[in-house]
Amino acid sequence: MLQIEQLTKTFFSLVALDEVTLSVPQGEIVGILGPNGAGKTTLFKVLTGSLTVDHGRVTPLEGRPWPKIGYKPERLFFPPRMRVGQYLSMMASLSNLSGREAQKAVQRAVEMTGLQETQRKRFKDCSKGMRQRVALAQALLDDPDLLVLDEPTDGLDPLGQAELHAVLLDLNEMGKTILLSSHRLGEVTAVCSRIAILNHGRVIYQNSMANALAERPQATIYVDKDLTPMQDLLHTLHADILVEGHKLSLRRDATVIRRQILSILLAAGYDILQIERRRATLTEIYAEVTK
Repeated sequence: MLQIEQLTKTFFSLVALDEVTLSVPQGEIVGILGPNGAGKTTLFKVLTGSLTVDHGRVTPLEGRPWPKIGYKPERLFFPPRMRVGQYLSMMASLSNLSGREAQKAVQRAVEMTGLQETQRKRFKDCSKGMRQRVALAQALLDDPDLLVLDEPTDGLDPLGQAELHAVLLDLNEMGKTILLSSHRLGEVTAVCSRIAILNHGRVIYQNSMANALAERPQATIYVDKDLTPMQDLLHTLHADILVEGHKLSLRRDATVIRRQILSILLAAGYDILQIERRRATLTEIYAEVTK
């Protein structure tokens, strides 16, 4: 879909984007993570044409045509007394669609976002979840190939989040490529197929979700007695060892290190009661790469 190469954007002395390079493959949901001020919103404004860059470029992947982009900013103002249908019709007309085309565009966007029963509601009577759906619907009016969504579930309760997640997954099934930012790591795990983490304007990590979760396996070893006397020796083997009573956690599992640990414990007279292995969570990956 898009290849982002060495984007740099400064505001006076502040470097908002610093040589950002990122791929957005066709048909994927890509989650952009990072602390406040990392550059996520600036990146989205560049991609949607709201900001120019100092240098760098954005090009379609594999010789494809330039995609149509639909954008949902983090915050949109909705006139309290305006009806949802009126608002979407107004936004469609601002997209230079003819009367009939605008009507079809509104109907299509309403169906995609499940707003059929909401068109006659005034915004003052709409829940936060409904307003977020309207914001998503306006991004869909031009039938874009790529949706750029800044904090799409901000302010929603768990049910509202789950409902919007279902809408995003349905849109992806319809062929939409989605680029979204979020502070909710559980949300990104649930809906995204790729992730990129920004910090201080730089991409510090990017991977497919499957590979990210699989490449940092964890291991926990349970023994029959307190491990505190072994703590200093164990830490000489691996920096990511956590000793807690009768339990040893290896935050970055590796077969060679695990075998060494087991040999040392057995030689010291410990009985191995249980070994648990699991994949890392996105929260653990995020904490590790941003520390």
